[in-house]
Amino acid sequence: MEYKIGDTVVYPRHGAARIEGITERTLRGVTRQYLRLAVLSSDGLEISVPADAVEKVGVREVVNGVAVARVFEILRTPVVEEKTNWSRRYKLNVEKIATGDVNKIAEVVRDLSQRDDEDHGLSAGEKRMLARARGVLTSEIALSEGIDDSEAQRLLDVNLGYQDPEPGDEKHHAEAPEEPAFQTLYRLEEEERAAKIAAKQAARAAREAAAETKKSGEDSSSDTDSSPNSSNGSLPEI
Repeated sequence: MEYKIGDTVVYPRHGAARIEGITERTLRGVTRQYLRLAVLSSDGLEISVPADAVEKVGVREVVNGVAVARVFEILRTPVVEEKTNWSRRYKLNVEKIATGDVNKIAEVVRDLSQRDDEDHGLSAGEKRMLARARGVLTSEIALSEGIDDSEAQRLLDVNLGYQDPEPGDEKHHAEAPEEPAFQTLYRLEEEERAAKIAAKQAARAAREAAAETKKSGEDSSSDTDSSPNSSNGSLPEI
């Protein structure tokens, strides 16, 4: 696709950016055009991208309303996160953000938001990652929906369950989730505790049943051994 100055695009890991200039550079006798991108979610960050390699780099157009609706649906959907250590979880989230895919970035925002509470909490690195992922989503949603960044941030919080929806939010595909993100881990932990208790009760009941069966068998054997004809097999005297 041909881009021109003033166009808005999305750059992986940084979100929405505006093309501020198109320049030419000659390196080793080869002249190439470069797009100068100003990242909208940062103060003064600019990135140069070869015009003939924008697709390879991952530069793309801003998503439409259908894609925004899908992002919000992901934010509203609680998931059972895999049991993994902090470093593995961090690495997976870094990889998702690096794709530039809004759905993957929405997953990062949702998953980290689920852990962002007093009992679980996020590390300093994960807090920075959450802020960064939210910033990337915010900048693109704001452009797609024609709203400012603060309103886009509020819509994120509505779909995560941090704020109640306001009249008109449905026009931007936003609605309250059935379960706020910060309650998901509490529910999962309670379900896990209940399952462990049920398993212990079932195991105890099985042991008691086995013991009762064994006792019944021993009592039956004792009754048989105590009968008159079963002591030594001899005939009674006349």
